[in-house]
Amino acid sequence: MTLELLVLYLAGTFTWPASPPPDLHAVIRSEFVYMASTRTTTSEWWASDGKSTIRQGDRLSITREDLGVVWRASLKEGTYSERTIAPAGQAAAPPDAAGANVDMRTAGYDWEPSYEWSVKASGQSSTIAGRACREFVATGDADYAESRVSFWACDPLPGVTRNPTDTVAAPLRSASVKKMIFDTLAKHGGAWLLAAEEQQEPAIAPTMVMRVRVETLEAVTAPPGTFEMPPTFKQAGR
Repeated sequence: MTLELLVLYLAGTFTWPASPPPDLHAVIRSEFVYMASTRTTTSEWWASDGKSTIRQGDRLSITREDLGVVWRASLKEGTYSERTIAPAGQAAAPPDAAGANVDMRTAGYDWEPSYEWSVKASGQSSTIAGRACREFVATGDADYAESRVSFWACDPLPGVTRNPTDTVAAPLRSASVKKMIFDTLAKHGGAWLLAAEEQQEPAIAPTMVMRVRVETLEAVTAPPGTFEMPPTFKQAGR
């Protein structure tokens, strides 16, 4: 067998190891509007297989599903706390159902209405963080409360395994709104949430508006140390 034939033979039989999926990076801006006052927050989020990091001001949170731990740190103080979670592949503990039957007369801002949702695609399109998005609008009716939500979704980035939807939806105030969005996106091929506006009109408080929007979205390798606690930080209380 000639050298050329040998090289071709080996090339056809040898399987190169697959490259790991790219990391995902997003910058997320949120606004909470209440009684003519607006509070604006910007977060930077990185995600890779089994790990993620989110920074908001001087606060840093690192989730290591591969290690079964979450670190929360103060960049200003140089300290962190540690909490264990179910490692990747293991079921998490069921949520506490103690607050399932909350009395609106005593719960105040903790009261969560049971909305009935009507959701539809508006037919509108827009470009958000460089991605073509489509809009959905939803109205929710409940006893003594109403909610109006609009949200924008895009197709997932090719080759990326992490989904930013949970992180983008995190600032939204209503668990019912989040579930409605998650269910809608699941029905549309697992689309990603890139923007949302939630308007709530509770019976016991003025109208509240929460807006969230992804400003940057890219598949790129995270800088070294992104998913590690800085070695100079000390654990709080020790």
